[in-house]
Amino acid sequence: MSTTTDPAVPEYISRNQRIVESVRSDYQDIVIAHDPEYGHVLYLDGDLQIAESDHAYNRALVDPVADEDLLDNVLILGGGDGGVLHRALERGARKATLVDIDARVAELARRYLRGLCGDAFEHPHGRVVIGDAMAWLDEGIDAPYSAIIYDLTMEPVREGQSRLKFIDDIIQRMARRLVPAGMVTMQCCSGHDPILADEIRCALERRFAKVEQRPVTVPSYWEPWLFASAR
Repeated sequence: MSTTTDPAVPEYISRNQRIVESVRSDYQDIVIAHDPEYGHVLYLDGDLQIAESDHAYNRALVDPVADEDLLDNVLILGGGDGGVLHRALERGARKATLVDIDARVAELARRYLRGLCGDAFEHPHGRVVIGDAMAWLDEGIDAPYSAIIYDLTMEPVREGQSRLKFIDDIIQRMARRLVPAGMVTMQCCSGHDPILADEIRCALERRFAKVEQRPVTVPSYWEPWLFASAR
């Protein structure tokens, strides 16, 4: 999720982190590195995703939902490292379903990111589905949801689709699967990207009555990160 000054150089190289495991899954390059300050760190296609130190990231996505007592039936789109799932269960989720396409991410998280995911993958109130998160959402399985947590990319995944259209489409699809007064939370972008932040905020305001964006310090990111909630 974080940015680097030279995108040609993976951050685990520029940060002098020790590579623990490097694999190619069916979908992406996955690297687990170790940093003496942040613990084990997950990279996907060379981009830093999250470290064991980054509980602030998971709190930013889950706590707005928990604080509104909307943990009855939670859907997590992405988040294969298990950190968001763990936080939702820790806050008392009655049912939490995580849908992520890459089984290898979950496998490596179980092995190396226990400081982040804890026992989430084995928890009786949690469920992990290996599959296409957006297809699961579109099929409406187990809907409606009290809350949906979006922990995926903000960049278009289909060729020829604009970012504005991509974001608006995702938000519309999530809004359709919520209970009345349900909530969406999203990781947005770097605090240094006001254009993308504004695009996300405007798209949320077209579908939801109450929208909030807030910056959060995520230890391994070295920059503020924006998160949004909408109800």
